[in-house]
Amino acid sequence: MAKDKKSFILYCDYIHLFSKLPDEYAGKLIKHIFEYVNDMNPETDDWVIDATFENIKQQLKRDLKKYEKIQERNKVNGALGGRPKKTQKNPKNPVGYFSNPENPEKPDTVTDTVNDNDIDSINIKIKRVIDRFLETDYKQNEIIYKTNKNELTNHLKRFLEIKKDSDNFKNKQYGNIISWFWNWCNSTSQPKQTNQNQSAPWIAGSK
Repeated sequence: MAKDKKSFILYCDYIHLFSKLPDEYAGKLIKHIFEYVNDMNPETDDWVIDATFENIKQQLKRDLKKYEKIQERNKVNGALGGRPKKTQKNPKNPVGYFSNPENPEKPDTVTDTVNDNDIDSINIKIKRVIDRFLETDYKQNEIIYKTNKNELTNHLKRFLEIKKDSDNFKNKQYGNIISWFWNWCNSTSQPKQTNQNQSAPWIAGSK
């Protein structure tokens, strides 16, 4: 946690993660989170807490970087004297609204452009989610699901292809989409019941 920072963001989407944990593990996890953001450097030998906390920790780090950038920007703006005052050019119309034209023109049709932009936006978002996934170490998850990073990445791609048109995909941030993916994996594979010598069912069935 940054110096003098008294708060942090805990996303609503985490309810899906916490609701799947027994109360004992949910309590341990939330304690672990608060110890982490208070710079107490918590450690655990419990692989469940370690695995579930990893995604939350990565999101906390990303949020902290955003916070530090905003703090630095505010510091620079403050040194320059803050935001300049606006001059009022027309006292009768201080907001600057335009009067209604006598013969307004009809707007051009932009349906095709919007649709193309939507598709481009979805593809860009999918690429960035996969890039962020590849940048993060998920060794603990590989152990849980008895597989490797390459196979997890392929499964993420299939997951994104299924979910890309949903409102959840469009509204979630990159880190939350990855958390959503892990929650979905947990609900479909039940990793704690996976045989020691077998990969998770959804991985074995997708090869």
